[in-house]
This record gives sequence, structure tokens and C-alpha cells, in this order.
Amino acid sequence: MRPRFYWAKEVSVVLDRIAEAAKEAERKFGLPPISKFVETIDKLPDERRLKLIKEVLVVAERVSQSAPELDKVINLIHELNSVPVEKLNQLEKLLKRIEKIMKSAPQELMSFLTSLKEE
Repeated sequence: MRPRFYWAKEVSVVLDRIAEAAKEAERKFGLPPISKFVETIDKLPDERRLKLIKEVLVVAERVSQSAPELDKVINLIHELNSVPVEKLNQLEKLLKRIEKIMKSAPQELMSFLTSLKEE
């Protein structure tokens, strides 16, 4: 009767042969060591990170299609960055009031204001 894990030694021998063949291939073809390859693979982003990267790229594409608007946003960010916090708080309150007014404004008025903007 064979020992319970008789195949463990055979597996070890096969793995050693594979390692030797890999080293020979690295040397023969001038390839980097497999350990470097494994390190590189480990550094690749996981699925969750790839999804986030994709989402960012999709949004970036949409934003790039409206480049003039992006310039306006960047200029606004620079401007807001130089404004004191107290003024930003006041601006936020003012914008919230304007938003409430716009929500309750009649549709005809909103259409009129939109037409003025387009002119």
C-alpha cells in the first residue's frame, strides 16, 4: 500500500522541472525573470479599480466634448479658490435661494430666460 500522499513527491519533481524550463527560457530568450512578471501582474488594478478608471474615462470623454464649458469650470474653480470662505458661504446661500426661485418659476418665464441666454 502506498503512503497517503505518495503523489506529493511526483508533483514536487514536476514543479522543479517546470521551474528549470522557465529559467532556461528566460536565459535563452533574454526574458525577465518570472518573479518580475508576477510582480507586474500583481500591480495591475483589480476589477473594482478598473471599473472606476473606466467611469472616469467616460466622464472625461463627455467633458472633453464640451471643452469650452470645461474652460469655464476651470476658471470658476480658480476664482473660487481665491475667494474667502465667508464669501463662499454667502454665495452658496444665494445660489440656493436662486435655485428655489427657479423651481417655483412658471415654465414661460424659464423659457423666456433661456431664450435671453441664447441671444
